[in-house]
Amino acid sequence: MQEADGQRDPRMQMLRELQTEAGRRKQDRFTVEEAEMVRRAIDLGAAVETIIFADAFSRTAEGEHLAEKARAGGLDVCSASAGLIGKMLGAKPTPDCAAIVRQKLVSLTSILQKPRPLIQMVEHCESADNLGMLLRSTDAAGTDGVILSGDTTDPFSRRAVRGSRGAVFTIPMCIAPNTMAAFETARRAGVRIVATSAGAETLYNEVDYTGSTLIVVGNEHTGLSCAARESADIVVRMPMLGRIHSLNIAVAASVMLFEATRQRSLNQRTQGA
Repeated sequence: MQEADGQRDPRMQMLRELQTEAGRRKQDRFTVEEAEMVRRAIDLGAAVETIIFADAFSRTAEGEHLAEKARAGGLDVCSASAGLIGKMLGAKPTPDCAAIVRQKLVSLTSILQKPRPLIQMVEHCESADNLGMLLRSTDAAGTDGVILSGDTTDPFSRRAVRGSRGAVFTIPMCIAPNTMAAFETARRAGVRIVATSAGAETLYNEVDYTGSTLIVVGNEHTGLSCAARESADIVVRMPMLGRIHSLNIAVAASVMLFEATRQRSLNQRTQGA
């Protein structure tokens, strides 16, 4: 296996640059760390370009098998010292390998044009961990796409990618900075907008999600913007029986999505009866 030529190696320089959001945007790429996630990226069809193995890991049976898999797919493979990889990534502990992957984003129109879509929208999410967990739930619920609006945190950051457990490779994602413009586009496509708010009167499970639906959750601390709540077709809440009157947005989105999935599955079985 070819050894990377120190910090001057273009692959090492790319690793370093991709640790900032500005660098990821400029290069249109991001990094994936650890063998399990790298393998998942390959298996799920992500646009993996390069895999960099820590020297010790490259000599293990697992490392050799992953390297063979990568070469069979025409990927660039090299090794480097754990110290060099750790320095480029700024990560502790140093991962056994890291991959450089091209970002994949889709247009809002492509998500809305899917038949009877179920779409998750996130407005002003600040936490990369929350966003990663939310993306994981959207994959599990069979969501057709995710819209990231406002100044939602970068879905390709280390913590978001790790928290998604691979959903960042599978879920069509669209960045739509203007929430109201995205709402208007969704309405023109015949999509109903369901927003969440702790102060709403309607319970989340009293709403029909079997048609084209866009579910919106907001900021971890302040919830949805007033404009989003007022513009939505309906605003719903989840019953809060304890003394803490808020939910993590990934949990809130999961509750909503799986209610929608339950209704759609029941509706499909009913129609097929």
